[in-house]
Amino acid sequence: MAGSLGFGPFSSIFPQDVTSKDMELLKTRLEESQELTTMKYHYTNMAHFEKQKAIENWKIPFTESEFIYSYTGVIHAGIDLKEIKLDSKDKQVIVTIPKAKILAHQVNDDSLKIIDEDRSFINPFKLSDITDFQAELNAQMEADALGNGLLTEAQEYSKVQVKNLFFDMIRSINPDIELKIEVAK
Repeated sequence: MAGSLGFGPFSSIFPQDVTSKDMELLKTRLEESQELTTMKYHYTNMAHFEKQKAIENWKIPFTESEFIYSYTGVIHAGIDLKEIKLDSKDKQVIVTIPKAKILAHQVNDDSLKIIDEDRSFINPFKLSDITDFQAELNAQMEADALGNGLLTEAQEYSKVQVKNLFFDMIRSINPDIELKIEVAK
């Protein structure tokens, strides 16, 4: 039965009395989740954008445009459950999880506050100025999150969550099976 649901390598370790319903439940739990966000990095950032027209190194007077704003955001880190590999050896199920990565980065648009703004009619802001600036800020915030150990924490917590996801189900199928969680190299 196990092999018919995509659990071919496990068919030898699961007893024959395991129902299709048990196997379908295990498979469905994994497929429904798709991504497992295990850590969130919440932040508040303040940024200053400035542009001024120049000729060579000489800045042209009255062409300066700038603004200062603040905003909040959250970076989600975890694993892609579609990349999990299942293997068996003797009476052991080995679940290999992928390395943790940033899954999403959301800026809270409602939190955006312009603190100071000075526009030059000669050198107005373009939409591309703002979107390029926000992309740079997002990359900076992601680098800060990574530097503060976001992926290390997400990896460790992912191992715990995947073990919790599989442990009871595997035990209910066969209590003699040992569950081992590994991280892909």
